[in-house]
Amino acid sequence: MRILAVDDDPVILDLLPVALMEQGYTNVTTARSGAAALALLESADVAFEVLILDISMPEMDGVTLCRRIRRLAAYQATLIIVLTANADILTIESAFGAGANDYITKPFDIKAIGTRVQIAERMMRDACDTFVVGSQANALDDNIGLNALNIEDPFKISGLSQHTDIFSLGNYLSQLARTKVDKTSVFALQICDFESIFNYCSGDELLYLLSEVANAVSWSTKNRSLLGAYNGSGAFIYIAPDDMNDEWPAMEACVSEYLRNSGLLGFMKHHADASVVIGRPFRPNASKTNRVRPTFERALTAVERRTQAMEQSERPMNSF
Repeated sequence: MRILAVDDDPVILDLLPVALMEQGYTNVTTARSGAAALALLESADVAFEVLILDISMPEMDGVTLCRRIRRLAAYQATLIIVLTANADILTIESAFGAGANDYITKPFDIKAIGTRVQIAERMMRDACDTFVVGSQANALDDNIGLNALNIEDPFKISGLSQHTDIFSLGNYLSQLARTKVDKTSVFALQICDFESIFNYCSGDELLYLLSEVANAVSWSTKNRSLLGAYNGSGAFIYIAPDDMNDEWPAMEACVSEYLRNSGLLGFMKHHADASVVIGRPFRPNASKTNRVRPTFERALTAVERRTQAMEQSERPMNSF
């Protein structure tokens, strides 16, 4: 396995190959800057399979480097781990929003870093696929109702602002410090009547719809920082670094309005009916060992119950 480690600190670059070698990773290349790393990535005959990036570097920081790497066709789904001495939630969220899959805080345990890479590598192999809106490389069927995607499967749409895959979103949540968790909100968003929309979409149309939903969330929350992921079945899960209990109803209305007015969705038969339901935000579980799955399941259950309640309230009386 080929690993590229990027850090402006020569001590760290000396330590990383040693730490990784203890876990059997012997093919480790190092770079002292973002520019040097990009040159290596673009000239490599064989792509690197793991990238370890320091966030705090001069000239080009790790977040910018991560974002530029994700624009390279060969690295849209490569495992990226960032190193940071700054545990500030907004800095880490920015790294995940740029495409990072995991992070390690400095000073790190030299014996544990190889294990972290090993675990992340294994999880990435089982994680969801990555798609690029409008890319021929996706090879999705363009016939209505015959798209090559499974309605239930989560996947990552590359290139969206503040959007990642569900595996990386779980990594982000699992490592939040208790003091950060107490200020964090988690909620799910559901596209209404998604099964019907799915059956009338080609693969590319579905990607356009989902990307526009993510763009609508970013637009409606432009004064705050969120990180989200598509979880399958028309549902997204989002994490906000503050309390959203007073603002989510207005956000729901803004997202639906954005979708109704979307020029990109104008060619879709069902776009005029595209709307969303948002579950009430809540604080995630405090326990690191029992945080991600229960929190995500609770978010999905909350939006499902609210969707059912809204459907029942809109049902004509003679339908009972």
